[in-house]
Amino acid sequence: MAKKSENIGGKLMTISVVGLSGTEKEKGQLGIGKSCLCNRFVRTSADDYNVDHISVLSQSDFSGRVVNNDHFLYWGNVQKEYDEQEYRFEVVEQTEFVDDSCFQPFKAVGKTESYVKRCVATKLQSAEKLMYVCKNQLGIEKEYEQRLIPDGKLSVDGFLCVYDVSLVPGRTWEKQNEITAAILQNIIKLKKPVVLVTSKNDESCEQGVREAERLVQRKEFKGSIPIVETSSHDNVNVDQAFFLLAQMIDKSKARIKVANYAEALRIRREQLDFVTEAFTQLIRIHVQDHNILAMMAHRSAKKLRKQLAKLPQVLTRMQLSTDDLHENDWSVVVRQIRSHRDFSVYFSTGSRLSSGSGSGSDTGTISEDSIRDTRDERSRISLQSLPSRIARKAEKLGKRPGT
Repeated sequence: MAKKSENIGGKLMTISVVGLSGTEKEKGQLGIGKSCLCNRFVRTSADDYNVDHISVLSQSDFSGRVVNNDHFLYWGNVQKEYDEQEYRFEVVEQTEFVDDSCFQPFKAVGKTESYVKRCVATKLQSAEKLMYVCKNQLGIEKEYEQRLIPDGKLSVDGFLCVYDVSLVPGRTWEKQNEITAAILQNIIKLKKPVVLVTSKNDESCEQGVREAERLVQRKEFKGSIPIVETSSHDNVNVDQAFFLLAQMIDKSKARIKVANYAEALRIRREQLDFVTEAFTQLIRIHVQDHNILAMMAHRSAKKLRKQLAKLPQVLTRMQLSTDDLHENDWSVVVRQIRSHRDFSVYFSTGSRLSSGSGSGSDTGTISEDSIRDTRDERSRISLQSLPSRIARKAEKLGKRPGT
């Protein structure tokens, strides 16, 4: 049960992050994203996010104070607020470390249980265990912040079970389903709240998404396990997964409404575009260094050229004739694109910018619109303006061999 923190405001909750782990034979060539999820949630600064974490260790690193001869990592604590409710999270990650000398899991002292049983432990104890920061910390722990696991022990309140929806060489869906289902069944037996977190949605495949949905729909789970679609790399729905679990632990009647990945990504990128534009405007107003302003203009022009190269592909997918667009006035082109049934699939309208004509009219621009990369419908490209002369240039680019 969540506890009221004595030293810091907010409800204190210990969250255990679990999911497929082990040797390459079990998990394939890549991990499922548990460490990245923890990293993104606990270390809120973008500079503190690492994509590469530990799994294969030397004996000395395994017995060092960060790993401490355990198969779990203590990620420390973080305080966050949602809907005027403050929470303080202690986060641990259950994994399985592999010996770099034989590529088999380390034998933890006095612990012989399989991962699917061991990872759902609710009482964790490890005297003098240090908080994990990053893999470079191992062996030089004194050069990093040294924070101990509180009193050498933790009591787990709820679980986030991670399911990778991307294709990974050497891993079958059957294997991941088997392990994940066994973990979920063990958690259900404990009567502890659990959320299934699908990871790597920025690289997802349709089968992976369907497999995760089928998994929670099994009869034995009785529809009691919610799914949250996340991407640690894009920082999408990560906090929402933890907040939802916190509300389940707290038995709150009001539950956070978590958007699906595509919608959450759109909202996230709109927020980033807004902040970026506001910051850029501040620089233009207050920075008088012409070299910096010239560099910004060069970067914007380079980005626009890259985006325009993809415009003909999108127009083709929308089945819009580039010949018709070439002949029409730009204002007609804008109306034609906006009225298309798939406009919202490929474009999202942001703030309006001047067309550069000096007239002050909005006609002739689609300002700060976003267009999806045709190679990946989730990847969006900021497109600041499309006057007719640039659209014609895009048409020419589209006719080049190999484009």
